[in-house]
Amino acid sequence: MGEILIVTITAVIGVVGTLSAIWLKHKLELNRIERNHECPIELCVTEDTLVLEQLRETLDQIHADRISIFSFHNGGHYYSGKSMQKMSMSYEQIDNGISSTMMAKQNIPVSACITTIQPLMDNGEFWCVDTKQYPDGLCKHHLLVDGVKSTYAWPIIDLHKNIIGILRVDYVKRKTTLKEEDTDLLKQLALQLPGYLT
Repeated sequence: MGEILIVTITAVIGVVGTLSAIWLKHKLELNRIERNHECPIELCVTEDTLVLEQLRETLDQIHADRISIFSFHNGGHYYSGKSMQKMSMSYEQIDNGISSTMMAKQNIPVSACITTIQPLMDNGEFWCVDTKQYPDGLCKHHLLVDGVKSTYAWPIIDLHKNIIGILRVDYVKRKTTLKEEDTDLLKQLALQLPGYLT
């Protein structure tokens, strides 16, 4: 009886030790990943300032009313374990007399804007000169509530070919068809942004 108890205790200790080692290794790996993605506040503020300055310059150059960046992120997990893909407005510059919408544009489910995101992924851009013709969905609702007349978007793609965000330009005061030189400028900006956002 004593030998069985010793064998059982030894087995339990072995299992607990193995599980503890696995848990510790996992915890250390998560900490390492978090440290690699941390941004010292001084660096983050400098990079954010550069992005905002570039957005302001572009806004003024193309005579838009709002220019913004939406960043994709994980919004938690469903009970099934599937990731909740969301997007939030992470940067915004607005013209005089235009209201900021940044605080209201947080944690938007990606699935609510598929009618925009799918053509954006397929074509490398999304144009809507008249938002009344915008595909139905939550994104259309937000645009109409915000009084947007025309909107344009380009994907922000990282070095691994992943779409990490969206560069969007809105015209609120009037419907506007972008000029070719403005389109080229915005495409170029979308290509430069991953360096600041990753």
